[in-house]
Amino acid sequence: MSPTEKPTTGTKRAGQTVNDVYRHLREMVILFQIRPEERVNESELALTLGVSRTPLREALHRLVAENMLTMVPNRGFYGRKLQRQEVFDLYELRAALERSAIALALHRASDQAIAALRQAWTEVMAHTAHLSTLDLVLEDEKFHVELARLSGNQEMANALEAINARIRFFRWIDLEERRGALYDDHLQILDALQRRDGAACGALVHEHISQRMEDIVAFIQAGVLRLYATH
Repeated sequence: MSPTEKPTTGTKRAGQTVNDVYRHLREMVILFQIRPEERVNESELALTLGVSRTPLREALHRLVAENMLTMVPNRGFYGRKLQRQEVFDLYELRAALERSAIALALHRASDQAIAALRQAWTEVMAHTAHLSTLDLVLEDEKFHVELARLSGNQEMANALEAINARIRFFRWIDLEERRGALYDDHLQILDALQRRDGAACGALVHEHISQRMEDIVAFIQAGVLRLYATH
């Protein structure tokens, strides 16, 4: 499914919990299948997901609490806005978090763990021709979370997963233009980590992740074109 495709309408799914509905809605929000500032049609969405309004509304409120949707009293729920400063701040936060994680990994990660992550990424790249851009984004997110886990700090990895979710749509657009660069970038980071070269690790992570405000504006402009291309 591409980020702009809507899920198909189906019959009511037996046994779905609030968590199931929440996960489905969260993915829709992340990929802007609920468009920016678009009002959520709860009746239509409940029918599409095959659930009642009660678990749907609970899941929607959870997404509001996570700042992934907005709610206007007496009017309903709305898709999140495309705000360049927010996206820029998230990229900065991601870069700072990963630099901190790798600084800890320099002292805590075993050679075996580093080698295992290198092998896992090499295997992903061996099949990159068969991966969609969105699949590659998900694999890239997984790599960076595993890299953060080498710090020995699980909360850093959890925080990174949350940040990645909020910028996934923009990284999908970015990687369409430079998907080939991932292979060498990741291996260079791991090689520097294996050498315990802190300066190189920090510089490589910063260069790989950081984005200028001009880049963020370009991502958002491209995203708007994608979101409304069919209208």
